Amino acid sequence: MCQLLVSQNLVINPSFEENEFCPIVVGDFRNNVKDWPLPNLGSTDYFNTCSKTVGNENFFGNQSPKNGQAYAGMYVMAPENYREYIQGKLKQTLNFGKKYTITFYISLAEISGYTIRDLGILFLKEPLNTNSDKLININKVLNEVENSHFVLINSHEYYSEKETWEKVTFEYVALGFEQVFIIGNFDEDNRIVNIKVQKTKIPDASYYYFDDISITTFDDAKPKDVTTQIIEKNQSLERDKVYTLKNVLFDFDKHNLIESSTKELDQLYNYLKLHSRLQIEIYGHTDDVGTQKRNDELSILRAKTVALYLISKGLNGNRIIARGYGARFPLTTNENEEGRLQNRRVEFKLIAK
Repeated sequence: MCQLLVSQNLVINPSFEENEFCPIVVGDFRNNVKDWPLPNLGSTDYFNTCSKTVGNENFFGNQSPKNGQAYAGMYVMAPENYREYIQGKLKQTLNFGKKYTITFYISLAEISGYTIRDLGILFLKEPLNTNSDKLININKVLNEVENSHFVLINSHEYYSEKETWEKVTFEYVALGFEQVFIIGNFDEDNRIVNIKVQKTKIPDASYYYFDDISITTFDDAKPKDVTTQIIEKNQSLERDKVYTLKNVLFDFDKHNLIESSTKELDQLYNYLKLHSRLQIEIYGHTDDVGTQKRNDELSILRAKTVALYLISKGLNGNRIIARGYGARFPLTTNENEEGRLQNRRVEFKLIAK
């Protein structure tokens, strides 16, 4: 079994557990949750299991927290560009050039009429405070605020899960000023790609719950001191164990799949199809030849190649997380070609949703 390195989450009060009082009405996030100042006048909601009115069962539906007792809720799309956001603080400034893993969980509220895939994160040095309940004008912020950077979270699928929580994650290379971040939808209503899922009493709106926000250093996100195993035919796979794809190997400085790789990937796809409640994390690796920058790039390309193959077979992209670790975690020696070939590999781990 793999041993996970406990990584430090740099987000202060990441699951909104530290609060001033038990909420009794919706819209209490602004004056209740510690270290999460809202960036605009939108009335982001605060839910806590201590409350009978805004706990698991609330005006927007029924949802248990992802972690702890509390979570946030907000409109990411609403008529006349009304928007709600959450704005978090970090324990320390992100280091220039260092890679971080950004992760949070969302769930579509039962009352929501639309599902979307347009979310983003705005990084800042100082908290933003606008006197409007409309969407935050990204172009204005980037032009007027010296230390600011926006990241659009690219998703191939719509965030449509209502019963459980969907994991949203990506890697980010810091610019060196980031102390604050804002999560939400920063696009105008008429530009948002959306799907109507049902008729509701709240027309033309999309509402999501948010929980368990984390920002960790990229190296900390990788299981270390692991015992890797080769996947065998008809094997029963364990959760949270790292497996090496035996036949998914790569030529030097290449990331394209060779024909002999597809049989093993087909086997993996069939297993994931049968076990629909599992997600998969895919880890790409390289040998130590070349620059760190190129190896980091090549390793994520290898992981994404495997991910795209599984998607092409029919696997939902929301069940896949692809990461690249360059030459940081060799499987064997890099002193000869045989060892380097084995290090140019892809691993995976199955986790529960």
